[in-house]
Amino acid sequence: MSATSPVPALPAQYAGTSAAQTVAGLPSGTVVCDMYEPRGAEIYHDFTLGDPSEVQDILREVRATGSGTILELAAGSGRLTLPLLALRREVLAVDLSAAMLDLLRTRLDRLPVPTAARCTAIQGDITDYVAPRPVAAAVLGTTSVSLLTRPQRQAMLRRTWENLAPGGILVLTNTQISADAGDLAERTLEVRGASGAVYLVHDLVAPDRSGRYTVVVGPDSGPQWPRTVCHSYIRVLPLDELLADLTAAGLVVEHIATLPGERYAASLIRARKEGAR
Repeated sequence: MSATSPVPALPAQYAGTSAAQTVAGLPSGTVVCDMYEPRGAEIYHDFTLGDPSEVQDILREVRATGSGTILELAAGSGRLTLPLLALRREVLAVDLSAAMLDLLRTRLDRLPVPTAARCTAIQGDITDYVAPRPVAAAVLGTTSVSLLTRPQRQAMLRRTWENLAPGGILVLTNTQISADAGDLAERTLEVRGASGAVYLVHDLVAPDRSGRYTVVVGPDSGPQWPRTVCHSYIRVLPLDELLADLTAAGLVVEHIATLPGERYAASLIRARKEGAR
């Protein structure tokens, strides 16, 4: 890219926001990409690695199942995987992204061999992945359920029911937008990543409140790693729609809780497989 090349613009839905103004003012050579592209995956991994949101709540639900294999859906780079391994149970970590799984495998390589051996990282589609054996618990965290279309979500839930052992549970989280008027404003905060790098994170609620946009501006690390801006959209899935899909898949919803967070709140749902569908 030449010195006079403009910074690639954010998608049109960001027009007029402070995030768009920030990006427009960045130097040429800035990379703009989706959060789930390989470079975006590295940024996402770094700035979320130390985020404790939902981790202890999910672990508490899974720990209560006592024993048995854990199926982690949309495992990503392992923000939940490593804490799940600390439960001293087998973990099947499934994700569609090769870039994310490469980051996970790098982290597993740094663990004691017996611990890493209890995790199997699998590149696969969570809507049709077939576990090699019934699992005691399945986990879908980090608002990943919002990234699926409704047919994909329904297929994922049906397949999860099939993968669960009788009495097994699914624990998932779903992002929320509160009724508080303050939640409508664009919010910007600095987040320090696991590497020590500082990221500028913009969270924006869509005008129709159908979802939340996130723009992450990374530091400028020089020619080898130019400043990178990554963006993503998380649709807000209505709770009643999600509960209806869980029930249609044969899962019995047992518990719903609201989890506060620094950037946004989420619902945690525990559902159990009981009997034949």
